[in-house]
Amino acid sequence: MLLTVENVSKTYGTVEAMRDMSLEVDEGEFVSIVGPSGCGKSTLMEIVGGLIAPTSGTITVGDTPVNGTDPDIGIVFQQESAFPWRTVTENVAFGLEMTGVGKEERLTRARDMIELVGLKGFEERYPTELSGGMRQRVAIARTLVMKPKIILMDEPFGALDEQTRLILGEELSRIREATNATVLFITHSFDEALLLSDRIVVMTARPGTVKKIVENPLPRPRDSTIVSDPEFGRLSGELWESLREESMRAMAGER
Repeated sequence: MLLTVENVSKTYGTVEAMRDMSLEVDEGEFVSIVGPSGCGKSTLMEIVGGLIAPTSGTITVGDTPVNGTDPDIGIVFQQESAFPWRTVTENVAFGLEMTGVGKEERLTRARDMIELVGLKGFEERYPTELSGGMRQRVAIARTLVMKPKIILMDEPFGALDEQTRLILGEELSRIREATNATVLFITHSFDEALLLSDRIVVMTARPGTVKKIVENPLPRPRDSTIVSDPEFGRLSGELWESLREESMRAMAGER
């Protein structure tokens, strides 16, 4: 197993954000996490990424415990992350530059990745010259070019409109097929989760833990036309049925 989350709990002062969260992700899997607001989805992502420590429990990549940030784990956040003073190529090559990769190699790898994410022709543009969706492609390329074992994505398309999200979901699905990347993905969108995922983890209301794991039998490769498939509708209903009670519990707890 590539990633193992075992009995992870996290408490902030008197607030128990997560309790006994356990999950396994195999190499090449795309696993999405959905859950009500405040259930600890982003907290889990930060713990797996080594950005914060769990109160208890362990995270391992292969046989290696996660203790702090690790180059084998790449992270794509929702918020804007491109350096505005760097071109697309310079942004994508940034991590390679920081790790001492020679100029010729890093530029070659960056340009190859830029082409893979569909930004060929924009290599010398600056982030202010790109749309929000294109800037997120830059962030994805900058992560992929480092060849991490695991990619964490915390609602990377959350700030975009629904149409752009679906199109970028298609692109991410294509990129994932091309790279066989292992991805742990947080989303509030069932459509996004079903388009992209092999499995979908439904979390409970706070303190968050696994309520249900839904296997996704929809055939690959997938694109946004899959939303019209009756099985897609059935799976979406199954996810909502599982999540609805937890969302109501979360709302009740906020009153």
